[in-house]
Amino acid sequence: MAMAALSPSIVLASPIQVNPQVSTDLQTSEPQAAQDAQKIAKSAQTDTITISAQALKMADEKSVLAEKTANKTDEQQAQQQARDKADALRNDTQKSAEKAYAALSPN
Repeated sequence: MAMAALSPSIVLASPIQVNPQVSTDLQTSEPQAAQDAQKIAKSAQTDTITISAQALKMADEKSVLAEKTANKTDEQQAQQQARDKADALRNDTQKSAEKAYAALSPN
C-alpha cells in the first residue's frame, strides 16, 4: 500500500478532502469552524471612541511641530547642497587655473 507524501495542503485539509471515501463526524464540524472564525473576526473589531477637543489640539500642535522640523531639515539640506555645489565649482575653477598656469610657466 503506497502512502501519499505529506504536503501543506494535505496537512491542512480535512480527512474528507484527502480521501472522499471517508465519512466521519468531521463533516459536521466544518460549519462550526466557520462560525468560530466569524466570532473571532467580530471580536477583533473595535468599538467607536470619542476624542476630546484637548486631545485633538495636542495632536494638531504635534503635527505642526513635526512639519516645522521637517521644513527646517529640508532647508538645511538645501543649504548643504548649495554649499557642496559651490565647493565643487570652486575646485573646478582652481584646477582650471592651475592647468592654465602650468601651461604658461616655463618649467
